[in-house]
Amino acid sequence: MQKPGTVYSIHNFLIVLLLIATPVVADKPQELGSVTTEFSLLNRDGEVVHLSEFHGQNVLVAFGFTNCAHVCPMIAANMASAIRVSDKDAMGIFISVDTERDSPQITDDYARKFSNWMFGFSGSHQQVSEAAMNFNVTFVVTKSQDNYTVQHTPSIFLVGPDGQLIDTFAMNTPPGEIAAAMQ
Repeated sequence: MQKPGTVYSIHNFLIVLLLIATPVVADKPQELGSVTTEFSLLNRDGEVVHLSEFHGQNVLVAFGFTNCAHVCPMIAANMASAIRVSDKDAMGIFISVDTERDSPQITDDYARKFSNWMFGFSGSHQQVSEAAMNFNVTFVVTKSQDNYTVQHTPSIFLVGPDGQLIDTFAMNTPPGEIAAAMQ
Protein backbone atom coordinates (compact mmCIF):
# COMPACT_ATOMS: atom_id res chain seq x y z
CA MET A 1 0.00 0.00 0.00
CA GLN A 2 1.28 3.46 -0.94
CA LYS A 3 1.48 6.37 1.42
CA PRO A 4 -1.26 8.94 0.85
CA GLY A 5 -0.06 11.64 -1.50
CA THR A 6 2.82 9.61 -2.97
CA VAL A 7 1.32 9.43 -6.44
CA TYR A 8 0.46 13.13 -6.29
CA SER A 9 4.02 14.05 -5.21
CA ILE A 10 5.59 11.93 -7.94
CA HIS A 11 3.19 13.44 -10.47
CA ASN A 12 4.15 16.99 -9.41
CA PHE A 13 7.85 16.13 -9.52
CA LEU A 14 7.50 14.77 -13.05
CA ILE A 15 5.64 17.88 -14.21
CA VAL A 16 8.36 20.17 -12.81
CA LEU A 17 11.07 17.99 -14.37
CA LEU A 18 9.27 18.12 -17.71
CA LEU A 19 8.96 21.93 -17.54
CA ILE A 20 12.64 22.33 -16.72
CA ALA A 21 13.94 19.82 -19.25
CA THR A 22 11.69 20.63 -22.20
CA PRO A 23 12.70 23.64 -24.29
CA VAL A 24 9.88 25.88 -25.37
CA VAL A 25 9.83 25.99 -29.15
CA ALA A 26 6.73 28.07 -29.59
CA ASP A 27 6.81 31.23 -31.66
CA LYS A 28 7.22 34.60 -30.00
CA PRO A 29 4.07 35.44 -28.04
CA GLN A 30 3.46 38.63 -30.03
CA GLU A 31 4.97 41.03 -32.49
CA LEU A 32 7.46 43.38 -30.86
CA GLY A 33 5.79 46.49 -32.27
CA SER A 34 2.44 45.61 -30.70
CA VAL A 35 3.68 46.01 -27.12
CA THR A 36 3.41 49.29 -25.24
CA THR A 37 6.11 49.35 -22.59
CA GLU A 38 4.39 51.38 -19.90
CA PHE A 39 2.38 50.82 -16.75
CA SER A 40 1.08 52.61 -13.67
CA LEU A 41 1.26 50.20 -10.74
CA LEU A 42 1.89 50.34 -7.00
CA ASN A 43 5.17 49.65 -5.22
CA ARG A 44 5.43 48.12 -1.75
CA ASP A 45 4.77 51.54 -0.14
CA GLY A 46 1.58 52.10 -2.15
CA GLU A 47 3.22 54.73 -4.37
CA VAL A 48 2.41 54.80 -8.08
CA VAL A 49 5.34 53.74 -10.26
CA HIS A 50 5.72 53.88 -14.02
CA LEU A 51 8.04 51.81 -16.17
CA SER A 52 9.41 55.04 -17.62
CA GLU A 53 11.00 55.75 -14.21
CA PHE A 54 13.46 52.93 -14.93
CA HIS A 55 14.73 54.22 -18.28
CA GLY A 56 18.50 54.16 -18.52
CA GLN A 57 18.82 50.47 -17.71
CA ASN A 58 17.65 47.15 -19.08
CA VAL A 59 14.44 45.98 -17.45
CA LEU A 60 13.10 42.42 -17.52
CA VAL A 61 9.33 42.38 -17.00
CA ALA A 62 7.13 39.36 -16.28
CA PHE A 63 3.60 38.78 -15.09
CA GLY A 64 2.63 36.06 -12.62
CA PHE A 65 1.46 35.54 -9.05
CA THR A 66 3.10 34.67 -5.76
CA ASN A 67 1.11 31.51 -4.98
CA CYS A 68 2.21 29.91 -8.24
CA ALA A 69 3.90 26.59 -7.52
CA HIS A 70 5.95 25.96 -10.66
CA VAL A 71 5.88 28.44 -13.56
CA CYS A 72 6.30 31.78 -11.74
CA PRO A 73 9.27 30.70 -9.62
CA MET A 74 10.94 29.48 -12.82
CA ILE A 75 10.27 32.81 -14.53
CA ALA A 76 11.54 34.86 -11.57
CA ALA A 77 14.63 32.66 -11.10
CA ASN A 78 15.43 32.89 -14.79
CA MET A 79 15.12 36.68 -14.71
CA ALA A 80 17.37 36.87 -11.64
CA SER A 81 19.95 34.61 -13.32
CA ALA A 82 19.94 36.72 -16.48
CA ILE A 83 20.51 39.87 -14.41
CA ARG A 84 23.31 38.15 -12.48
CA VAL A 85 25.20 36.95 -15.60
CA SER A 86 24.77 40.21 -17.52
CA ASP A 87 27.52 42.77 -17.63
CA LYS A 88 24.89 45.47 -18.35
CA ASP A 89 22.90 47.62 -15.94
CA ALA A 90 19.73 45.59 -15.44
CA MET A 91 16.83 44.94 -13.09
CA GLY A 92 13.68 42.82 -13.02
CA ILE A 93 10.04 43.66 -12.43
CA PHE A 94 7.56 40.96 -11.44
CA ILE A 95 3.93 42.07 -11.76
CA SER A 96 1.27 40.08 -9.92
CA VAL A 97 -1.97 39.44 -11.78
CA ASP A 98 -3.59 38.07 -8.60
CA THR A 99 -4.87 41.38 -7.28
CA GLU A 100 -7.07 39.70 -4.69
CA ARG A 101 -4.28 37.85 -2.84
CA ASP A 102 -1.06 39.68 -3.81
CA SER A 103 -0.64 43.12 -2.35
CA PRO A 104 2.24 45.24 -3.65
CA GLN A 105 4.22 44.40 -0.48
CA ILE A 106 3.65 40.64 -0.85
CA THR A 107 4.61 40.84 -4.53
CA ASP A 108 7.78 42.80 -3.78
CA ASP A 109 8.78 40.40 -0.98
CA TYR A 110 8.35 37.53 -3.44
CA ALA A 111 10.44 39.17 -6.17
CA ARG A 112 13.20 40.15 -3.73
CA LYS A 113 13.64 36.50 -2.71
CA PHE A 114 15.14 35.91 -6.16
CA SER A 115 17.43 38.96 -6.34
CA ASN A 116 18.00 42.37 -4.78
CA TRP A 117 17.66 43.67 -8.35
CA MET A 118 14.11 42.29 -8.65
CA PHE A 119 11.09 44.35 -7.67
CA GLY A 120 7.47 43.33 -7.34
CA PHE A 121 4.55 45.55 -8.25
CA SER A 122 0.79 45.10 -8.16
CA GLY A 123 -2.24 47.34 -7.97
CA SER A 124 -5.96 47.38 -8.54
CA HIS A 125 -7.50 44.98 -11.01
CA GLN A 126 -7.84 47.88 -13.46
CA GLN A 127 -4.18 48.92 -13.09
CA VAL A 128 -2.91 45.37 -13.58
CA SER A 129 -5.30 44.77 -16.49
CA GLU A 130 -4.07 47.92 -18.25
CA ALA A 131 -0.43 46.91 -17.74
CA ALA A 132 -1.17 43.40 -19.03
CA MET A 133 -3.00 44.82 -22.04
CA ASN A 134 -0.03 47.09 -22.83
CA PHE A 135 2.25 44.04 -22.91
CA ASN A 136 -0.33 41.84 -24.69
CA VAL A 137 -0.41 39.55 -21.68
CA THR A 138 -3.55 37.60 -20.92
CA PHE A 139 -4.56 36.34 -17.51
CA VAL A 140 -7.61 34.68 -16.01
CA VAL A 141 -8.48 34.14 -12.36
CA THR A 142 -11.03 31.38 -11.81
CA LYS A 143 -12.56 30.90 -8.37
CA SER A 144 -14.91 28.26 -7.05
CA GLN A 145 -15.65 26.83 -3.60
CA ASP A 146 -12.88 24.26 -3.97
CA ASN A 147 -10.43 25.87 -6.34
CA TYR A 148 -8.59 29.12 -7.06
CA THR A 149 -6.74 29.07 -10.37
CA VAL A 150 -4.67 31.78 -12.02
CA GLN A 151 -3.51 31.43 -15.61
CA HIS A 152 -1.29 33.94 -17.40
CA THR A 153 1.09 34.47 -20.30
CA PRO A 154 4.49 33.17 -19.10
CA SER A 155 6.73 35.46 -21.17
CA ILE A 156 9.73 37.53 -20.10
CA PHE A 157 9.95 40.95 -21.74
CA LEU A 158 13.25 42.78 -22.18
CA VAL A 159 12.86 46.56 -22.25
CA GLY A 160 15.97 48.49 -23.24
CA PRO A 161 17.46 51.58 -21.58
CA ASP A 162 15.53 53.74 -24.07
CA GLY A 163 12.21 52.24 -22.92
CA GLN A 164 11.65 50.27 -26.12
CA LEU A 165 10.93 46.57 -26.18
CA ILE A 166 14.03 44.68 -27.32
CA ASP A 167 12.62 41.15 -27.29
CA THR A 168 10.37 38.64 -25.59
CA PHE A 169 11.54 35.30 -24.26
CA ALA A 170 9.98 32.02 -23.25
CA MET A 171 10.07 31.39 -19.52
CA ASN A 172 12.88 28.82 -19.82
CA THR A 173 15.14 30.68 -22.25
CA PRO A 174 18.74 30.27 -21.05
CA PRO A 175 19.73 33.27 -18.88
CA GLY A 176 22.84 33.84 -20.99
CA GLU A 177 20.68 34.29 -24.08
CA ILE A 178 18.53 36.88 -22.31
CA ALA A 179 21.62 38.67 -20.96
CA ALA A 180 23.22 38.71 -24.43
CA ALA A 181 20.22 40.62 -25.78
CA MET A 182 20.64 43.45 -23.25
CA GLN A 183 21.97 46.77 -24.53
